Amino acid sequence: MHRLRALACSAVVAFACGVAGPQAALPTVAPGTDAPYVAVLVWHDVVDRKDVWFDTTTADLRAQLDRIARGGYHVVSLAALRDRLKTGKPLPPKPLVLTFDDNAIGIYRNAYPLLRSHRFAATLFVHTNFVGKTTSKIHASWAQLREMERGGAIDVQSLTANHPPDLTKLSDADVRHELTLSKFSLERRLGRGVFALAYPYDVYDPRVERLAAQSGYTLGFTEDAGNAAASNSLLEIHRYSALARFDQALADVAAR
Repeated sequence: MHRLRALACSAVVAFACGVAGPQAALPTVAPGTDAPYVAVLVWHDVVDRKDVWFDTTTADLRAQLDRIARGGYHVVSLAALRDRLKTGKPLPPKPLVLTFDDNAIGIYRNAYPLLRSHRFAATLFVHTNFVGKTTSKIHASWAQLREMERGGAIDVQSLTANHPPDLTKLSDADVRHELTLSKFSLERRLGRGVFALAYPYDVYDPRVERLAAQSGYTLGFTEDAGNAAASNSLLEIHRYSALARFDQALADVAAR
């Protein structure tokens, strides 16, 4: 009896501390949702003249958004994608989801006006401990994030708190801290629920995915190209790099 009680107490402690059980199943995409093909695109900073290789110029983004508009694609929100993947709620034909990572000021100054002019929804993944700060890039402030959200074109989701280079090398406690602190900060500062996470540097594993699910995230995004509606789990959703695979993303959606 004492041994059973000790085992039960150990299980309660493990659950309370957020230990990621190795047998915990990851939430899967709803069956029958792999068509239509959904491409999620990701950009980083948007600038008039590139500072680093993964920047996109304002002119290039303008041309890409024009192609989306002219090509008969339907830009849908991240919430609409969530509802499709979780419950099978229908999407329009040729659906695309637009996302931006890292919260560089060029997204506010250059991408946001273009998105508004097209009336395209987009999601910005933000590392919350760098909001309003300058590193190698200037990052948008909380006031600017609120402005973009209230303008209707942007919703803000999590890129962790500190953008660690490798979540898989952190302890369960440290991963959970990164995820819960970011989620708490966004919800407190912006006043609405946060349900999605992008993995910094596209580094993740099943343990990190389970911890994300335990921390209250419904969706987790990679930079592994493919049909978002055919992802391995809700915490491992495909995204296309717009820098390298924009043409491929549009072709894949159009072909299906």
